[in-house]
Amino acid sequence: MNGLLRVVVRSFLVGLLPAVGSAPILAQQPAPLPGGVVPAAMPGRQVDPPAVMLTMENQFDQKTNLADLRGSVVILVYGDRKGTEACRALGEQLHVSWHPDAKGLPPGPAQKAAVVPLGGVALTQPQPDVRVVPVACCGKVPGPVRGAIRGQIAKGAPEVPVWLDFADTMKSAFGLTGGEPNMVVFDTAGRLRMKVNGTPDQATLNRLVQVVQNLRYEAVK
Repeated sequence: MNGLLRVVVRSFLVGLLPAVGSAPILAQQPAPLPGGVVPAAMPGRQVDPPAVMLTMENQFDQKTNLADLRGSVVILVYGDRKGTEACRALGEQLHVSWHPDAKGLPPGPAQKAAVVPLGGVALTQPQPDVRVVPVACCGKVPGPVRGAIRGQIAKGAPEVPVWLDFADTMKSAFGLTGGEPNMVVFDTAGRLRMKVNGTPDQATLNRLVQVVQNLRYEAVK
């Protein structure tokens, strides 16, 4: 098993999470779109959407909150257990795309890799990070089963927090295609700006990269 695969296996919840093909995603330096980004899932919107309030727990029995990630562009990659290989591949593509120095590192150091700088933005300015967060859609299960799932995930991913959805929150709020990867993108203020249900094709992946990069530019205006 090569180093990159080890990072993905341990960091993005092998055995429990949502694969797209191996076509590369490149976080290059696209020019910012004039006027920011219109949410892909909400065409024609003329005002910013409200910030999303989203709380769960992780495998360490800690509360997690989307608000704690303000200042970064956040991509939640979520799916059911049948989407394991899909989410693993997608998580690899996304994280390494914006954090190329993470390639080949163990999970802990990989999460600390520097984000790709924005072209045309002074390095002395803040460079908004891109946080790719795995979310395991576990379903509404009894307490003892929750504990078993939590322990299993903690054993497989001891360094990287994995959000656990025991209330079908992701499905009800954003939709979920079973057995495939799903994604939602939030800007640095916690507002929903794009969502993808089901396996994305290359055009969708390219669009996602463009949206995320422009959200980063938008944040430093």
